[in-house]
Amino acid sequence: MKTIYLVRHGQTFFNLHQKVQGRVDSPLTELGIRQAQKARDWFQKNKINFDMAFCSTQERASDTLEIVTNNQMDYTRMKDLREKNYGMYEGQDQYTLPWHYGESRDFVASMEPDSDVVKRMERAMSTILKKAIHAKTILIVGHGDILAQYIRRHDAGRDFTSLGNCEIAKLVENDGKVELVETVWPARNLE
Repeated sequence: MKTIYLVRHGQTFFNLHQKVQGRVDSPLTELGIRQAQKARDWFQKNKINFDMAFCSTQERASDTLEIVTNNQMDYTRMKDLREKNYGMYEGQDQYTLPWHYGESRDFVASMEPDSDVVKRMERAMSTILKKAIHAKTILIVGHGDILAQYIRRHDAGRDFTSLGNCEIAKLVENDGKVELVETVWPARNLE
């Protein structure tokens, strides 16, 4: 059995200003740095040590991972963990996304389909689990949409919706089956 901790990156400039991020990167804000430190403190307080760590190739994820691990462990950056590609909506105000106006999320021209996002995350998890054959505890730092879609697929009826910045989802993998155990958000009340 393996324990996998999925962590969404800390708040970024785009999060603060409610911009669509996707593949566009923006730096962590001061609050985002403190959120990552709060997640790090939670892991330390609960004596959780990681055998392996992975993150997307986007800087906001690697910066968060480095804070969470105190720059004390090597990690692997993976393209398959990158956030959903929002196409022409990237960098735009979030309210411009078509589903805010009743359109389906299933297909929007120029935007990566949700089914492809889930396939990428499943492929990333498969790769990680093969690489981490002897690891018992794994850290993965990624992004709101791709992580949430993956968790919802493995949520076992908990009505999971999304992850806040630096919210932590604990999953267990046993014989190829992944299940969500709980979510914790140590940085929920930071301002």
